[in-house]
Amino acid sequence: MLDKGDEPVGAARLVLNDVQGCTDEAFIHFLVVGAEHRSRGIGRALLDAVVERARNDGRTKLKFDVATSHRAGMAFAEATGARQGLLAEQNRVRTDQLDRALLEAWVKAADERASGYSLLCFDDVCPDDWLDQLTLVTGVMNTAPRSDEDQDVTWTAEQLRANQEAHLRRGGWNWTVCARHDATGELVGYTELGGFVYRPWLAQQGDTGVEPSHRNRGLGRWIKAANALRLLRERPEMSVVETWNAGVNAPMLSINHAMGFGQVARWQEWVLSL
Repeated sequence: MLDKGDEPVGAARLVLNDVQGCTDEAFIHFLVVGAEHRSRGIGRALLDAVVERARNDGRTKLKFDVATSHRAGMAFAEATGARQGLLAEQNRVRTDQLDRALLEAWVKAADERASGYSLLCFDDVCPDDWLDQLTLVTGVMNTAPRSDEDQDVTWTAEQLRANQEAHLRRGGWNWTVCARHDATGELVGYTELGGFVYRPWLAQQGDTGVEPSHRNRGLGRWIKAANALRLLRERPEMSVVETWNAGVNAPMLSINHAMGFGQVARWQEWVLSL
């Protein structure tokens, strides 16, 4: 949004996902107004524009996240009539505080606990030979804690590949480590670690999931430790690793806390019916 002098005073970014399970919703990536231009209805005007765009695309609900410590943002969200969804934790750890000995112990424990499994690793774009299998295993994220109204999210191989390629075009990098069940050849778990060249100090821990029938073997710890140890070896410029988790995801929070992650913010999800 521009003022009378054609200077930007606020902006909003709307994400319209075409992945199955998300086609009825839209997500506000950000909505900001310059400090000197607040309390003039600009934020509401931006929201109205976003709502209109989402409705025109056939979306029936609009989601956005607000830091719980941001009082004005929380008040604005409540005033929109949106209802609260899941609470998320934003956690970080400094790489020099990662417990290398603990991570190495998790990898070593896999020799016994995860006998019959092996690791499959690739950087950035998944090789053709494994793309269909990776697409299938991403469905494990549907078993993670979520709002009751959320649907299962189902990627196609083409969408997954396009997303990986788009991440690269934006200056991103990504390491994927998968757990492979040797007897069947199936991928039964995966984790992602990545970042962007314009933030060379920050690595972002992405999705981590293991198929329910293959849990309690230390696979989640193994694959996350493998990526973290590689980060320490190959990217010394990275000083911080960040991750996001649903506040009710106790198993994953337990792993992250053991690695040294600590909370830096809590984010409230808001859902607005359109």
